Amino acid sequence: MEVTPRRQFGWGKAVRLRKHAQFSRVQSKGRRMGGKFLIVIFAPSSFLGIRFGLTVSKRVGCAVTRNRIKRRLRDILRQNKDALAPMHVDVVCIAKQDAANASYHALKQDILDIFQRASRSRM
Repeated sequence: MEVTPRRQFGWGKAVRLRKHAQFSRVQSKGRRMGGKFLIVIFAPSSFLGIRFGLTVSKRVGCAVTRNRIKRRLRDILRQNKDALAPMHVDVVCIAKQDAANASYHALKQDILDIFQRASRSRM
């Protein structure tokens, strides 16, 4: 019997913002960039790499909708983390109400456009 790792593309604790103080620091000291479906806030970090936090408020929709948006965003960020790795920042992604009706590909395009703009402005 062959044993395979449970999570090949994990979203480990090391790449997540988990505490309220971390979210507050990013939101107070960070730089905001908006797209059609998301507001993304970037703040410099002493952590080697990039850390993410996701925020989807109750205004966006019911729990099922909010969880679907968070799953999609985690998957997009996980699949594109190699392109985002050179940045040493903490990132908070805040979903707008329009994100509830957005397709996976529309969310992906929106977040990649925002990250491309951020990398050009030398975050």
